[in-house]
Amino acid sequence: MKIIKWKFGGIAPKIDKNISIAIGNFDGIHQGHVKLLETAKLNALENNLAFGVVTFDPHPRDFFSSGNSSFKLLDALEKENLLREIGVNYLIIIEFNEELKNCSANDFLSKILNETFKVTKMFAGSNFRFGKNREGTIEGNRNFASKLGLEIIAVDLKQTHSIKGKELEIISSQTIRKLIQDGQLNIANSLLGRNWCITGVVEQGKQQGREIGFPTANLDIKKFLKPPLGVYVTRLKITDQKELETSNDWLPSISNIGTRPTVSGDSINLETHVIDLNNENLDINLYGKRIKVELLEFLRSETKFNSLSDLKKQIELDTKMAYDFHKLNSL
Repeated sequence: MKIIKWKFGGIAPKIDKNISIAIGNFDGIHQGHVKLLETAKLNALENNLAFGVVTFDPHPRDFFSSGNSSFKLLDALEKENLLREIGVNYLIIIEFNEELKNCSANDFLSKILNETFKVTKMFAGSNFRFGKNREGTIEGNRNFASKLGLEIIAVDLKQTHSIKGKELEIISSQTIRKLIQDGQLNIANSLLGRNWCITGVVEQGKQQGREIGFPTANLDIKKFLKPPLGVYVTRLKITDQKELETSNDWLPSISNIGTRPTVSGDSINLETHVIDLNNENLDINLYGKRIKVELLEFLRSETKFNSLSDLKKQIELDTKMAYDFHKLNSL
């Protein structure tokens, strides 16, 4: 997959052939996104076109909030990995800035998609909006695009099955965010088509977990969406260290998402402790490594304990519950 980063007014990249694209923010790469992507991919194959994705960085929501929002379901690298697995040839990341914000819908179609990137077919969700003040729509701009030789096609992103008797509704990142924030992980995961995960590079912490016998890998998650704070059964994968035998395997784990009120009460972090299921005396150094942590089951809300001794006793109980979960559910 070739990754092209471009901003308004930049030099046109070299692209070998015309492209069929899927366009959107693709935060989460959920089931609706996959349907959209597979539709564009099939069209590209049938018409001897390259298969591309056009997305934006920063996310428009981030741009308008001056980068202070915490809503992301995926980080950039995980999004790239998922798109690569789907079979994208070109990932075109357009910088969302003042120039792009003020670009009219017709200019976006003609000057950016058609002239700069040789797009001949554009696939988007039926509710996709683009251009200055979100003026552009699939139906409203279809005729203009057609005159450019650019066909724009709406894809129905409604879920293929109802949830708890509800009528079919469009699968959206916003719906999934709300489900995760409400603690409805199972439903959110069914719409994602996989377990929701948090990714990042492990930071050096205060090693307070190690002092009480539960060393943790710590991730800064300020840019990620926050589920209910508390303790979760999780599983962990090392994603960038080929020399480790465990790099392609899921490791059973338990995680706390919160402020660590008993010991510090500072910013929200994700702390993950790898569970030794087979008494192998695991001692994996995760500092500086990129990991993926999947949330599997909520155990309890975050609590402030009267002492480190009380905290350690509760962690032992939590770890036993997570141990039993992992033993019962093969990884």
